[in-house]
Amino acid sequence: MATIVHDDFRDGLLGKPDATVSTIDFDTDVIDLSLLDETDSTTITAAYIDYAEVNAAVVVDTGTLASITIGVLGTGVLDSTTTHTFTAVTGDAADFLVMWKNLTGPSSSPLAITWDSATTGLPVLPNGGDIIITWAGGGILSI
Repeated sequence: MATIVHDDFRDGLLGKPDATVSTIDFDTDVIDLSLLDETDSTTITAAYIDYAEVNAAVVVDTGTLASITIGVLGTGVLDSTTTHTFTAVTGDAADFLVMWKNLTGPSSSPLAITWDSATTGLPVLPNGGDIIITWAGGGILSI
């Protein structure tokens, strides 16, 4: 699998308002990150709409994206602090990193992006230590 930009997220970016699209506002919304285990999920596709579709695969979901910036690195570039740390992770291997808008908990929260190799160190086998996600110098996403 390569990096997936989920279909409804893309439609929301382009202003398609319908029943399944929940537009993500990176300036005001709570954006969370989770690590997922490939063996606990069906094949993740761009058609996946919300967190409930990947919930069974979650290794850890305690990560809110911090210090989000838009346009600082260039027009149309989403960025955040250089690293994100998941603290004291245990459990299954983490094969994917998923970004999602936290509405009032994960059940119906919309998915944005799923990575399997966009960050260094995936997959990773938790050993009780921290897992550090390092974003690329050019930002998280550019459109």
